[in-house]
Amino acid sequence: MIYALGILAFIGGCAPTTTQDSPTISRVTLGTDESEINHSLVREAELALARAQLANPAERDNLLLDIAILFAQAGDIDQSQTTLKLINPDNLNDRFFVEYSLLGLELDLAAHRFDSAASWLAHARFVTVRQELGVLFQQRILNLESDLDYARGDIRASIDKSIALAALYTPRRSSDQRLLAQLNNKIWLRLNELPFDQLQQTDAGATGVLAGWLELAASIRYRQADPAAQHNLFAVWQKRWRDHPAAKYPPAALKQRPSGREQDNIALLLPLQGDYAVPSDTLINGFLSGYYANLAQGRTMPDIAIYDTSARPVTEIYDEAVNRGADLIIGPLRQSQVEELAAIPRLKVPTLTLNRLDRDAADRLDDNLGGSLDGKRNVNFDDSPTQQADNLLQFGLSALDEINQIADRAWSEGRRNVLLIGPDSGWGVRAQHHFIDYWKAKGGAVTSAISYPASVNDFTQLLKSPLEIDLSEQRGLTLRRSVKYGLNYTPRRRQDIDLVVVLGYADKVRQIKPSLDFLYAGDIPVYATSHIYGGTQEMELNRDLSGIEFSAMPWTLDGYMPRPLTPDQRLPTAYRQLYALGYDAFLLHALLDQLDSPQAVPVFGATGLLTLSNGVIKRKEKWAQFENGRVVPARP
Repeated sequence: MIYALGILAFIGGCAPTTTQDSPTISRVTLGTDESEINHSLVREAELALARAQLANPAERDNLLLDIAILFAQAGDIDQSQTTLKLINPDNLNDRFFVEYSLLGLELDLAAHRFDSAASWLAHARFVTVRQELGVLFQQRILNLESDLDYARGDIRASIDKSIALAALYTPRRSSDQRLLAQLNNKIWLRLNELPFDQLQQTDAGATGVLAGWLELAASIRYRQADPAAQHNLFAVWQKRWRDHPAAKYPPAALKQRPSGREQDNIALLLPLQGDYAVPSDTLINGFLSGYYANLAQGRTMPDIAIYDTSARPVTEIYDEAVNRGADLIIGPLRQSQVEELAAIPRLKVPTLTLNRLDRDAADRLDDNLGGSLDGKRNVNFDDSPTQQADNLLQFGLSALDEINQIADRAWSEGRRNVLLIGPDSGWGVRAQHHFIDYWKAKGGAVTSAISYPASVNDFTQLLKSPLEIDLSEQRGLTLRRSVKYGLNYTPRRRQDIDLVVVLGYADKVRQIKPSLDFLYAGDIPVYATSHIYGGTQEMELNRDLSGIEFSAMPWTLDGYMPRPLTPDQRLPTAYRQLYALGYDAFLLHALLDQLDSPQAVPVFGATGLLTLSNGVIKRKEKWAQFENGRVVPARP
């Protein structure tokens, strides 16, 4: 008996019991795929787990719950899940059952099993017990519900849950004031991810908390390239909404004053001759569309000088621009010239390139023009620069961001076996290699990776083998030969593929999707990159794309931008995207200091949600899909 009591004391001493901890404590660290594991804490949990088997059966499930919590707090998600499965929830009292359910929810969230996570909240016993819980548990549940909604892509519902959570805090308490400030930062961060039309979805004169948030976010978004105007708009909003939580506890990003460093002279470094002439002209038009829109709002604008990088060394042109007074350089566009600037240890003024050193943006442009304009290709497909000069920020239309986003979405939806189809061009091959490496690192499998030449027009023959239709047809032929009477036989595709990822422009994908349908694979979900859509609704032409979901640049989706972008519709998709790149380059010129701040929120750009990481501007795109040939926002 003494020995048994000693074991229980050991378990109680090393495990954070549910009755001792505040129910507001999060058991699992969310937001990172790989959290650091506390191995000493894991060892304690393992010892406790081994000894818990000697405990009284009536107490064992309570102890197992404590040990599962200990594993979770140590960062060992797998061990926590395994321990949780050993528990019989019928042996837990209501308080412990709630802890058990919330831990299961957090573990599923961390593992991106969102449907499973939601099921914990829908359990009949949990729904019943929830009505009787105190405010601390209600706060924790609302916080987890908000995170779950956000993880599933329903940003608006996530914001609603956070607003409901804020109403449970008591502003008179200093601890709650701190929590309210943190919660408002979270709400503001997520508001900045909403399309502009969703920020306007409130009745005029509405006075609720959500209405105040939406009005503030819409006004700030509309003047996104003018930090000084944003600061003034927030001051005016605070007076109108003085009782609003954001007026009393402003998000940290809104408390920042403008840096005061305005660019008086901006130099654009672009190749204006030869094959690059039309792309550069398109990019300049996109830049100037942002320029003139802000000029019309009364903003004082910097002087713009354009330098041709077609024939002279880019370092020589760079020095010339700086000597003539440029305090910000935007460009160059060519990959080789970006590499030249990156090799300089410290650039003289802040420089925002229009290409990234992972080569993809240049390759996309080069492939569209029929070859590599720089005369060389880099076999690396790394999303981080190999060299990084001071004062250099890299920005471009890299497909790496989209590939990662597609893989992450697929994984969170439980897809594991992917058929990958892409062009055999430079960017297409590198994109496939990157996807394969990234996907396999997650634990997924690529059943086949098909590279198609630009000349192919019949994809049925190309796709028969990876779908194993040819093997099925051979089996059918063998059966017909072996039976005496006629045999009706329908070929069957392989059944383990649960996703098709297609890379390429719309003209080719319009042939690929019908081929998949013809080969009995029409029920497999298909994901694509933004190459598939250039912002022009062509319903009859795009009916063959129906059902495809794709990562979409915001400018191509109706209502997502405060002002629609209007590139020349006669241009191919790759060039129209350069127009959006130019627009975003203008947008970023005034926000580089903000992006580098610890309180930074994403910039809602034309090419995606823009963030700064290690000297690289990265893009997170929205999701859209084709329905009867029409592009619509994808489900959350």
